[in-house]
Amino acid sequence: MDSRRTNSEPSKTAAFPQIAPVSLKDSVINALKDALLEGRLRPGQAIVERDVAQQMNVGTPVVREALISLEGQGFVRRVPNTGTYVTEFSTDEIRQLYRLRVELESLALHWARERVTEDDLDALTSLVDQVVKAGERGDKKVFLERDFAFHRLTWKLSGNRFLADTLERLMTPLFVFVVMASGAPLTADMGREHYELIRALRELKGKEFTAVTNKTLEGFASRWISATSQTTVAAKRQVTTSTTLRKGSGRNGSQRRRSRE
Repeated sequence: MDSRRTNSEPSKTAAFPQIAPVSLKDSVINALKDALLEGRLRPGQAIVERDVAQQMNVGTPVVREALISLEGQGFVRRVPNTGTYVTEFSTDEIRQLYRLRVELESLALHWARERVTEDDLDALTSLVDQVVKAGERGDKKVFLERDFAFHRLTWKLSGNRFLADTLERLMTPLFVFVVMASGAPLTADMGREHYELIRALRELKGKEFTAVTNKTLEGFASRWISATSQTTVAAKRQVTTSTTLRKGSGRNGSQRRRSRE
């Protein structure tokens, strides 16, 4: 009787998903990444381990381990006997990195074209949909996360782990840096441009595929190179103007003192 009742009972389904344990170091890494993505840590800004540890209520060694990991991912640079700083690129370095990105990512897309499945295309489309929605509501953090996830998936679909690892190592800090440094808004239209890459993977071959993918990737590159260049020029002008005003103030002050004498 008990046996019959047991067999007739419906199988129990889990009400909640399993939660993977997160180490303290990973929690610190995630918190620092959030600060980078949200612009609370700026390019070139110093990160003081002791201050971070106090604010997060963790030990300094844990923060140091987290920063070493972030250095390996390209988010920060550690200068011996000086400190740790958020990664910063010059305008020329940005040009060089984007030129390399176009070449390597174009290669990844060509290799992915031969391997991509409908499920892969659906996954890519879903990510772009999320990028567009994030752009519509002005959510910079989600925009960057989903945008990078889209590109990371195309690199993985190339089937070449070394190419994917190289692109991720080079592009991770650049994705974050150019947006923070330029201060440019992230719009839904920027997200929609990625649909062209999906269309190429789904429909195009040969020279047409190459033309569309290169044009799209070069469009990404030229936009951000231009945006960061303009910001750099504006910053230099501001410094020059400030210096000139200080010098002028000094001369006027001297003239006023001489006239009083």
